[in-house]
Amino acid sequence: MELIAILGIGTLTFVAAFGQHLYTVRSKGVGFVMTDRSQPLSSDGFAGRSGRALRNTVESSAMYVPAALVVVVLSGQTQITATAALVYLIARVGFLAAYWVGASGLRSGFWGVGIASIVVTYVGAISALSR
Repeated sequence: MELIAILGIGTLTFVAAFGQHLYTVRSKGVGFVMTDRSQPLSSDGFAGRSGRALRNTVESSAMYVPAALVVVVLSGQTQITATAALVYLIARVGFLAAYWVGASGLRSGFWGVGIASIVVTYVGAISALSR
């Protein structure tokens, strides 16, 4: 499950970037996309939310993937780390959806669940390293 979660968060990062790009093309046009983008995108509305969601997804990936790889490489997978991987992936899907629609309370809840799953994965990684 840990490898599926790693692939899943990579996929979600792609979806977040692609969603932001599609919105940029739709709102600013292809001409803007072809520029050097010296004019930043708006930090308001969907443009701002999609940019922040993408950055947070990348940051979350950077926290989750190393611990999950340690668990996998050292064959430290347990039911707990597998459940944490599944919960993490579901939380990140919910987080991205909630961010895009502007549901701040729900987004924060999904973020907290995702962070808790990362912590559980690090505990599993540390346990695997200790063996």
